[in-house]
Amino acid sequence: MMKKIFAVSALALTLNACSGTQLGVGAGTGFPGVGVGAGLSFSIGQKDVPNDEAYAQSIIKEIYDQIGDTRKYAGKLCTIRIATDAEGVVLDVTRLEGDESWCDQVMMAATQLHQVSAPPTAMVDRLQHGLTLDLIPK
Repeated sequence: MMKKIFAVSALALTLNACSGTQLGVGAGTGFPGVGVGAGLSFSIGQKDVPNDEAYAQSIIKEIYDQIGDTRKYAGKLCTIRIATDAEGVVLDVTRLEGDESWCDQVMMAATQLHQVSAPPTAMVDRLQHGLTLDLIPK
């Protein structure tokens, strides 16, 4: 009996760890994304919130606006996690992976964003834990 409980618990933990899903259409990483050359990760069931994609696109646009010309980084990937509060104040930006030189540019731009637009009410709790974005310029 104890072995069956352990096996079910291990399976549940494994499935829980693999429960991320993606929205939209992206390029370069093999993972779908959101916006122009960018990706966004949400937990299963959260992709149905219509304002999530639009909000993610607004953050991505603000990062790209800070960087300016991204042509020399076309096709390169940088994955970051950005956390904000209910008013859109940036609490944390963390580099997760990607091309070193492109990620340096993304991190400089993202950390200069002290505030972004306020998130939709449905996203407030999730954004305090961070939103994962894949930035891939075209």
